[in-house]
Formats: sequence, structure tokens, C-alpha cells
Amino acid sequence: MAIDLADDAPTPGDLLGRLAFARKVADEAECEILELAVAWAHAHPDLDADGVEKPWAVRGPASVWQPGEYDASVAASGDDEVVEWCGVPGVAWDAPAAFAAANAMTTTAGRSLIRDALVLKHRLPQVWTRVLAGEVQAWRARRIAQSVLGAHADVVEDLDTRIAPIADTVGTVTLDRTIDDIMLRLHAEEREIKQLEDLDARYVNLVEGSINDTGIADLMARGDWKDLHDLDRTLSSIAACLKEQGCTESLDVRRSMALGILADPEQAHAMLTGADAPAPARKQIVLHLHLSEAALGGNEVIGRNTATGNPMLAEQIREWCSRTDTHVTIKPVRDLNDAAGSHVAAYEIPDRLRETVTLLHPTCVYPWCTTPSSRCDLDHIVAYDRGGATSTENLAPLCRHHHRLKTHTGWTYRSLDPDDPFIAPGAYLWTDPYGNSYLRTRTGTQIVATAAADDPAA
Repeated sequence: MAIDLADDAPTPGDLLGRLAFARKVADEAECEILELAVAWAHAHPDLDADGVEKPWAVRGPASVWQPGEYDASVAASGDDEVVEWCGVPGVAWDAPAAFAAANAMTTTAGRSLIRDALVLKHRLPQVWTRVLAGEVQAWRARRIAQSVLGAHADVVEDLDTRIAPIADTVGTVTLDRTIDDIMLRLHAEEREIKQLEDLDARYVNLVEGSINDTGIADLMARGDWKDLHDLDRTLSSIAACLKEQGCTESLDVRRSMALGILADPEQAHAMLTGADAPAPARKQIVLHLHLSEAALGGNEVIGRNTATGNPMLAEQIREWCSRTDTHVTIKPVRDLNDAAGSHVAAYEIPDRLRETVTLLHPTCVYPWCTTPSSRCDLDHIVAYDRGGATSTENLAPLCRHHHRLKTHTGWTYRSLDPDDPFIAPGAYLWTDPYGNSYLRTRTGTQIVATAAADDPAA
């Protein structure tokens, strides 16, 4: 069906022209953010106890670390973050938070952005020059910076010379190959050892965050080829047994189901050998799954898995609870509507109150932070020694880093009136040391006030 367009409707050429202009403006803004990140870092150096900037200028012909006690301790620290920041100026521990919040990102993301900008400025000067000239997009420049974190100074210097002319177009394959070539020429033995270590790295990881609404998740594995080959054949054998027993699922699905059967070795052995099947092993798993009253009555299809924060089909939760091979423990029902207002007359937080607060607030309540509340401290919003109660209204989860910010720096926050019909429940107003304010609710974060004008150039 044809769509009638107004006579003054923009032509495709007009739209593409506006798109190209918008892209140019966005790229310029992202490059300016990198410049601001460098300026912010330089304005907030990492100082020692005497207020003197800690040493960081580490350039050398063979290694990122110059001889000296400080640099030797960094090289031997084994701390990935310390190594990644070596060769660039240190930044005060609390500095990235305000920068990140003003840039609408998590503190971790803001710290990484500052680090990448410093690497470009101090370790990749030729690429940095092209960034400042608007010739290289910020995301491409950051990818180059991240590829040399913790690398030898001579490697970085060589890479800077080779990559700078093509930094605006270079892809990850070319970048990785160039680094490999430089390392093999300048540090052949070290590169060979690293390649062997990478080849020998083995793991089996259940990707918790991959679980979807139907309870399906991802398992990733890397191991000895013979072991994986044997596992592959065993999965296929069990899948064939399932088909003989009448399972009509596809081969891939049956192989996936075989993993669950292997979790009960006796059942798997009986299936593969044709022996009588033993009683299912009683496996135990602890899941925190929540259903609304409507879901319990069959009128709502969605529940929630608090381990991942993901919604789940209520039917999937019921299916898990009905399995005969899994031990299910039913804990007392917690009605969060009734739990609001719970308190104790002490500073210490009892487990039941702690659980209520973490259920009310699934993550750290600092702007843009996504750390699960189960891994957070519970903070008295109004300090206990200043009359603050130990209650659901005066407790909020803060991850350790943001708890330190609130306790030791100029960051402040307060809970907004839960009875105000215009304010969503669980809302907090944060203010940074520079006068910028952020509204954090259960649905996200908004910048509500800035200390400076929106357009500093105006």
C-alpha cells in the first residue's frame, strides 16, 4: 500500500544528509568527552599521605616498568587493574564517580573511560593527535587503547607508529595481528609462553545472567580435547536413549537434556547400560523466585528470579517445584507490602530485615549502579547515631565503593517521601560534591540538576 507524503516531506537525500551531520556532531561530542576525561584525571591526581602525586611516568625501551621500587612492586603485583593503569597518571579513588554520573554511566564504566583516555594521551600520542583532530572516532580510539593495557612500552610505541595512520579504519583482526607481530619480534619468549597459557586455560562456567523467561541458560566450557570429545559422544548416546524412550524433541534439545541426566551419575549409568533405573538422586538448589498473589492464583504469568533480576514464566517456576529429582524448600511467604515499615531498636540489622530491604531494592541505589543488592552493604540513610532508625525506610543497599563515597566524600542522598503520589516508591535524590543532583528510582536514573549551565560555551 502506497503512503501519501506531504509536498514538503524530506527527500531520502535530505534524510541521509541530516543523518551524516548528526553522526559528525555525535563523534565530535564523544571525542570531547575523551578530552574532558583526561582533564578530569589531571585535576584529580592520586596523592600519597603527604599530598604528593604518586609516581607514574614510566617510559622505557624494553618494559612499561622502569627500574625502581615502586615500578617493580607494580610489575609483581599480579593485580590486573594496577597493571592496566601502569604508565598513566593515577587518579584519586573517588574521582571517577562524579565524572561517570554526569556522563550517565556506571562508576566502573566511567573509570574505564578515564583510563582509556589517559592511555591514548600518554602512551599512544600519535593516535591521540588524530583523535583531537577529529580524524578517529572515540570508540575506535578506545578499542586501540584497550588492546595495549599493561603492554611493554616498546610494543606500545611501535604499535602507535604503525596504527596511527590507519586508526580511523583499523579492525580488531588487524589490530590483534599487529600486536602479535610486534610481540614476536620484541618479546618472542614471553609471547610464546602467553600463547601456551591461553591454550591451557580450562574452565566450565554457568552463565547466570543468560537465563531467560523459560528457564533456559548457557553453559560454557573449555578443556582437554579428549575429555570434551568423550563428553560429546556420551551426550549423543544419552540423547539416543531418550529417543528410544519416546522423547520427540530434536537431537540438540535431547543432548541438552542429557546434561541434566549426567548430573545424576547413577541414572546416566543405568540409561547407558540398560540397567534398572534407580530412584532419582535428590539434588538441591537454592533459588529465590517470587510470584505475585495473582500468579499464585493462576491469573498472572510472570514471576521473577532474584539471582538474575530476569522475569520468568510462572509456569516454569511451578515446573521446577514439581520435579521429583530436586529437593525444594519452601520459605515463609514474604509480603513486601506488609514488610514495609519493619524496624528494630538496634544498630545491627537482623537477617529478616536485611532480606526485606534487598527484595525491595534489587540493586545498589547509587545512580546507574547495577550491583545486585545481595552483594551490597546496607546503609543507614540517616546515620544511626544521629537518630536514624534501623528500618526499611532508613536502610538502602550500597555497593562497597559507593558506600565509601557516601561515608568519606561529599556525596549525599536522601529518600523521597513514599506517600507522595507524584514520586515512585523507592526513590532517592543524590547530590555530588559539585552540586549536581540525580534522581534514582527502581526504573533507572535521571539527571535532575547540574551545577553548571547546560551549554558552557553559551
